[in-house]
Amino acid sequence: MLKNNYHTHMRFCNHAKGDVIDYVKYANELGMEELGMSDHGPIPLNHHMTDEEYKALYCYENMNLDVFELYLNQIEDAQLKYPNMRILKALECEYLYDNDKWYENLRKRLDYMILGVHFYEYENHMIDTYKDLNYDNVYSYVENVNRALSTGLYDYLAHPDLFFFEYKDKDGNWTFDQRCKDVTNKLIDLAVKYDVYFEINCNGVRFAKNKDDINMWRYPNIEFFKIVKEYQDKNPNKLKLILGCDAHQPEALDNENVKAVLKFVEDLGLKVLTKIEL
Repeated sequence: MLKNNYHTHMRFCNHAKGDVIDYVKYANELGMEELGMSDHGPIPLNHHMTDEEYKALYCYENMNLDVFELYLNQIEDAQLKYPNMRILKALECEYLYDNDKWYENLRKRLDYMILGVHFYEYENHMIDTYKDLNYDNVYSYVENVNRALSTGLYDYLAHPDLFFFEYKDKDGNWTFDQRCKDVTNKLIDLAVKYDVYFEINCNGVRFAKNKDDINMWRYPNIEFFKIVKEYQDKNPNKLKLILGCDAHQPEALDNENVKAVLKFVEDLGLKVLTKIEL
């Protein structure tokens, strides 16, 4: 099991279960030492989306700004009740252009901030990372990550291999082609350049049609992390690789998906940090 987890969601995002104290209590029972609370952050009011895009991208499944203070208060209460654990304040946020001040104001209240990239702006419309990426536009994913990380506001890149979720090559096939390899290398370079944590996400296993076949996992993706392994072998201690439960209920801090990803990491020989330094 993991001793620390920094990717955790609660009911405030409208698609997870439990309050902060529910996660902290369960983590304490497991013997965890550090827990970062990182619910999906509020979408900027100036979000550049049509009403149709807002609904299609499930933006209502993000924290409303009016509960942000309650969220922080719950974390502070948990810190008082469980002084034996290090409990951190965070959010997982997208990056929408021309909204740096919005993200800056959120970041001031937090210990760290996660970059999610579930959607982003491209050529005057919104791209859904889960289903819209293909041979023609996949490099735009890297561009968004670069613009986000260049702000210096984000400390942690969640599920960087999410771009491959429904990626289609030039023939319309779900194949990890040369462009995917290019994207992977570019993302590694950005994580090193901006000194952010690079996540192996445990939650993506649930999307696999056959969980026993790692070649069918949407994320973590085996081809992606083979490249990460090659990079680590050539550049020891440069890439800050971290495991994240991406828990949406307390039990997901130590479920079968977490165990499967721990084995995935061991089998690949990936070198993973056990905690983050702030």
